[in-house]
Amino acid sequence: MKFLIDHTTMQIHRTPYAGDACGLNTTPLEKREGSHDEKYVNKLVEEKQYKKCSHCYDEKIYPS
Repeated sequence: MKFLIDHTTMQIHRTPYAGDACGLNTTPLEKREGSHDEKYVNKLVEEKQYKKCSHCYDEKIYPS
């Protein structure tokens, strides 16, 4: 799974599900980071208080 990290809003997006509802279009490209490293993503969530995007992680629509 590829992740898109928004350092402005401190949100983690699952790239295949990211869309207009996520608000990524308001974040400058230099404040975004792509990653395939789930451990890195989990570290951001656990240690840096990043949040998983509610639109990309909606388990009813997009199961893990």
